[in-house]
Amino acid sequence: MRRIHDGTRLPGNGSRLLLFVALVASAVLMAEAQHEQHRPPAQTTRPPAADSRLPTSDSRSVANLGWEPIRCWRQSSAGAITIGEAFTVVLTCAVYEAENAQVIPDESRLGVASIQMAPFEILGGAHPPDVRRGSRRFFQYDYQLRIIGPDAIGRDVNIPPLTISYRIQSRVGAAATLEGRDLSYLMPMMPIKVLSLVPADAADIRDAAEASLGAVESLRFRSTLFRALTITFGALAAVMLVLALVPLGRSTIAAAGVDPARAPDRAVLGRVVADLADMQSRVSVEGWTDDHISRALGSIRLVAAAAINYPSSQRPIGAGRGSPDGRLIVKHGVIKPSTVTVSSAVTATDIDRARANAVDAWSTTRAQQLEGLKAGLTALATSLYRKEPLREAAELDEAVRHASRVAKDLASERNWWSGRWARR
Repeated sequence: MRRIHDGTRLPGNGSRLLLFVALVASAVLMAEAQHEQHRPPAQTTRPPAADSRLPTSDSRSVANLGWEPIRCWRQSSAGAITIGEAFTVVLTCAVYEAENAQVIPDESRLGVASIQMAPFEILGGAHPPDVRRGSRRFFQYDYQLRIIGPDAIGRDVNIPPLTISYRIQSRVGAAATLEGRDLSYLMPMMPIKVLSLVPADAADIRDAAEASLGAVESLRFRSTLFRALTITFGALAAVMLVLALVPLGRSTIAAAGVDPARAPDRAVLGRVVADLADMQSRVSVEGWTDDHISRALGSIRLVAAAAINYPSSQRPIGAGRGSPDGRLIVKHGVIKPSTVTVSSAVTATDIDRARANAVDAWSTTRAQQLEGLKAGLTALATSLYRKEPLREAAELDEAVRHASRVAKDLASERNWWSGRWARR
C-alpha cells in the first residue's frame, strides 16, 4: 500500500481487478432486466382446427407409415345447374401401391348401380381404365347427375358425403403379406347451386319428348332403306355363292373321271319320268301302238342301264333339231345349258349278267326293282318283235308304272356334285 500526502491509502493492482469485474457484472444484469421488460407475453401454440370441407382419413391408418395411403377428390363439370340439367361429377382417387405395402380400396360401392347421391338422380356413368404413376395407382368414376324438384330451385343442394373403405396390405417377408383391418376415408359434401329457368306459371316439370313426327318418318325411311339394302346384298351373296360353287362342282366331276359335257344321270332319269308320264296319257286315249311300245322300251332301257350302272350313249344335238328315232332328248345345265340325245341297248340278258358279275350283293329293294325292269323289258320286246305280237295292255301298263317308280328312286340317290351312282 502506498501512502499519499494527506494520509489516505490507495488500492493496489489486485483490488483494481476485483472492482472492474463487479462493475461489468452489474451492467450485464441491468441489460437483461431491461430486455425482459420489453419482450411480448408468451403465446400458447395450438394445432389448426380441421376444416369440415376437406377429406379426412382414419388417423390410425397413417400413424407410423411415413406415406399417405389414399387421397381422393371430386370435381363437378358445373357449379350451378338448372332443374333437369345433366352434369358430371368425377371422383378421382390415388392409392399407394409399392413393394412394401399396397392399399386395397373397396370399389364395389362406387359403381353407378350401387352408389346413391340423393336428392340427385343418377343418369349413368363410366369407369375409365386405371393409371399408374410411380408408387400411386389412380382410379376414376364418372357420374352423370340431375335434380328434379321444385324445392331445390334457388338453393345450394349438397351432394352427400362419400365414405370409401380400404385396407392396407403390408409385405412382411419374401412372399408373406399381412392384411390390416378395415379403414375409412370420408369425402365431404359438395354444394351445387340450383338455378331456376322454369316459367312462373309451370305446374310441374317433365322431360321433353325428343322424337317428333319428322324424326319418326326419318327413322322409318332409314329402316326401309336398310331392308332394301339387306335384300339386295343377300341376293348378290347368293349369286356369288353359286358362281363359287360351279367351278368346285366342275373340278369334282373332272377328278371323278366324268365328262363334263355328258348329261348327269339325275337329268336323264328326270327326263325319262316325264316321257313315261306323257306316253301313259297318250296310251289312255290311243291305246298301245308300235310307236308307243318302241318309245316305252327305249325309256325303260335307260332306267335299267342306270340301275346296273351301265353307261348310256349320249350325243350332242344342236338347238332346234329333232330327236332321232329311238333316242331321247335331254337338256341340262343352268349357266351353260346344253342338249344331248341319249339311248341304251340294255336287255333282260344284260340285267342277269350284271347280277351274276356283281362284286357286292344287291339289296333286296334293288333286286326287286331289277326283276320288275327285266319283266317289263321282256313284255315290251315280245309285244314289238314277236311274229305274232301278244299285247296285254295291263302288263304293259304295269311295266311302265314300275319303270317310272324305279327312275324316281334312282334319281333321289344321285349326288349332284359327284355324278356317281350309289349302289345299295
